[in-house]
Amino acid sequence: MKKILLAVMLMLLPAFAALAQYVPSQIEQSKGRLLDDNGEVMPDFMVRRLVGDEIFEETYLGAVKQYKAGKWLMLGGGLVVGAGVAVSGVSLGVFFVNYVNIWKGENLWDSFSQAKDVLSWFYRGFSIAGLGASVFTMGIIFKTVGWKRLEWVAEEYNNGRPAVTLRFGAGEYGTGLVLNF
Repeated sequence: MKKILLAVMLMLLPAFAALAQYVPSQIEQSKGRLLDDNGEVMPDFMVRRLVGDEIFEETYLGAVKQYKAGKWLMLGGGLVVGAGVAVSGVSLGVFFVNYVNIWKGENLWDSFSQAKDVLSWFYRGFSIAGLGASVFTMGIIFKTVGWKRLEWVAEEYNNGRPAVTLRFGAGEYGTGLVLNF
């Protein structure tokens, strides 16, 4: 019985060991993530531990989502702008090829309505490009707001970094005494 009790105590002992936790002196924001002193991306659990649950839940998570959404909106908007410009360019090219052929005495179109149809695609292409530009602009706004909110989280931590603390609670490697310095 004593051996079993000793074995259980030896298994639980590492869980209650005092673990000194590294706390960076300064954090900074780069490309939608927070970086520690060494320039390495900090995982979410470390950010939560450093800035607290309230700032993490209310600001950090939303800022990261906004930043990522802004990047995707910019990518999608850029692709749509490219597609609209391509449609306009092709239709304008087709129109001018036929216009040059008319001067040579060859007419590829049966009627003037076919020319109007080709030119209508030119205007449709610019409408598509305008839609893409507005989505791209929305992406810039989302990305900038997310970036500013992440900057605020970093400044909040850097300006109000807590002193050395010793507490009992959950740490990175289990439950026990947690020393933050």
